[in-house]
Amino acid sequence: MPRLIRFVALSAAGALTLAGAATGLVAVGRGLVRHAATAEAIPLPPLQAESPLGGSTVYASDGHTVLAVLHASESRKPVPLSHVAKVLITAVLDTEDHRFYVHGGFDLPSALRALAADSSGAGIQGGSTIAQQLVKQTYLTSVQKISRKIKEAVLAVRLERKYTKNEILQAYLNSIYLGNGAYGVEAAANAYFGEHASGVDLPQAALLAGLIQNPSGYDPILNPEGARRRRAEVLGRMVHYGDITPAQAAAANATPLPTRRLEPHVQSDQISDYYVLEVRDELLGPNSPLGGTYDQRYQALFEGGLKIYTNLDPALQKAAERAVAADSPPNKRGFEEGLVAIDPATGAVRAMVGGLGVKQSAYDVVTQGLRQPGSGFKVFTLLAALQKGYSIYDTVDSQSPCAINFPTDHALVSHPINNDTGNGGGIVTVLNATALSINCAYIRLAHEVGLYNVIDMAHRLGISEKLPPYPSMVIGSIAVHPIEMAAAYATLADDGVYHTPTFIRKVLDRSGATIFSASRRGHRVISSQLAREANVAFQAVVQYGTGTSAQLPGRQVAGKTGTTNSYVDAWFNGYTPQLEATVWMGDLHAEVPMVNVDGVAAVYGATFPAQTWNDFMAQALANAPLAAFLPPDPSQLPAPRYITSPALVRDDVLDHNYAPPPTTVPPSTTSPPTTASPTTTSPPSTTAPPKRGHHG
Repeated sequence: MPRLIRFVALSAAGALTLAGAATGLVAVGRGLVRHAATAEAIPLPPLQAESPLGGSTVYASDGHTVLAVLHASESRKPVPLSHVAKVLITAVLDTEDHRFYVHGGFDLPSALRALAADSSGAGIQGGSTIAQQLVKQTYLTSVQKISRKIKEAVLAVRLERKYTKNEILQAYLNSIYLGNGAYGVEAAANAYFGEHASGVDLPQAALLAGLIQNPSGYDPILNPEGARRRRAEVLGRMVHYGDITPAQAAAANATPLPTRRLEPHVQSDQISDYYVLEVRDELLGPNSPLGGTYDQRYQALFEGGLKIYTNLDPALQKAAERAVAADSPPNKRGFEEGLVAIDPATGAVRAMVGGLGVKQSAYDVVTQGLRQPGSGFKVFTLLAALQKGYSIYDTVDSQSPCAINFPTDHALVSHPINNDTGNGGGIVTVLNATALSINCAYIRLAHEVGLYNVIDMAHRLGISEKLPPYPSMVIGSIAVHPIEMAAAYATLADDGVYHTPTFIRKVLDRSGATIFSASRRGHRVISSQLAREANVAFQAVVQYGTGTSAQLPGRQVAGKTGTTNSYVDAWFNGYTPQLEATVWMGDLHAEVPMVNVDGVAAVYGATFPAQTWNDFMAQALANAPLAAFLPPDPSQLPAPRYITSPALVRDDVLDHNYAPPPTTVPPSTTSPPTTASPTTTSPPSTTAPPKRGHHG
């Protein structure tokens, strides 16, 4: 037996090498026998087509808490081989493995012929035998690695030594996935034709045999042209092997395709939380490690017996759910909260509340929702300004209203932006403009920085949406995903290193082999100095600005409130050195102003969202050590200056740019004062609440 295993493994590697897999040469020289020995040790359970293959188990970050077991919505109706029409068996064998009753599980001549046909673009038959395909479905995955191909070949030989040809063929015909939740030829014949597998005719048999290669790609209802072409290819194979005549093939090709499915009664797992839904969708998506086609990914996820280890922290998830449940205001107008928490050092998503609950709606506001972020978006203007050499201790005119004519857009000339009530005006530091979320200061700052630089900074920190250069973008008029805002603020917590948010840590196949492991490495998008300077400004938001309700006794906290026009969306994006969390509140289904909600006249980011954030973080960090943000290097801070230019003076239509004030020296400390809100160099604005624009 060992000699045979070695021969099969070498033959499989040879076929892969001829196929252009250069790594096959390395495997032959170094790891071939080890892969073969591993495959020899894998137990072969009984071939019981009546029992569905194992679903995949989703675990929390602790490695033992089970979040879900994923099974497909499926229909299985196993039948004995004697109940499968001979024409269907013939069509399957001619298409998938014509030498099935001749070879011993691995068929090197067929593999080489398939390689030659594929290279010329004329082949339709894969190199894997039916035994190999059954092994892949039952014991392995669709991941294309030479180690998997070698194990597949060795296991196929072992399978054929343990079972008869008919037993293997019967198990195969009862387990292959043929689309639309149908596993096996009986379930598929029922779904597509309302027929039993024993009663299918030639055109039906050819259609079913053709589906094996790509069930969704050759779906007769969704892709009739592809299904018709594939059926003709199968009939051509049957003519080639002398099992039907050209006249029979022509008649079968002229037969209409089915135009509707008979929906079977199927059972599926009810996924109870948004986190698992996101894991499922990622593993079924085009960038999944589970296979190149949707059908491969579907089978691997729902039938592969995978162990999926996530980044969800059960304790933090409970804390998030408790905080949202306790602080979301009781109302009948559809207002709800979403929350996501990210480990800044790795990008691992530690907790997520995507809405009111999967049973009410599977739509997840955190990853799927697009909401206007309000003043939370000011982070990108601030970072773009620091990148361009400005400082948080520079001063800028904040007088309201501000009718600034931007080179890329002139909307503010006819519809000026206003500051929020009580947020002052006149000349203020960028630090205080951030803390107090003064709109007009940021509009003028963005004019000097350039909107395209703001857009570039947003994209560098993970915002994926297209951002047109509209001035109102600066104060959050363009919708973004909450999880992307969370990742952007987490970048500041990690000293300027951005990490893509990740839900999945690793995936193991049923044999215990790792088929995916997430990278924890991030990439630097801004310097440490700029991140630390920004952290000073966002700490001021919590110390004396718009976010004081997020304060955690004894802990350094940074963050930014965000409230959109007419109080439709309210946010708090907050972080400590160990954890970032973003809370959003609004109505997912309509732009309904959040006014007079549970005794609150108008919902700002500083109200319910900041309170929810505070309650969650207090629980999440209860046992965590105190941690401080690293301060910026004072020697690298530029001398304070008044931010203006001839272009800004020209484009400020209402002529609110004052003469530069006397130069001041930045504070000796790099942390903002903890006292009450500082005064400005001119009286605060008394303009009415904004008719257009976004609040802090």
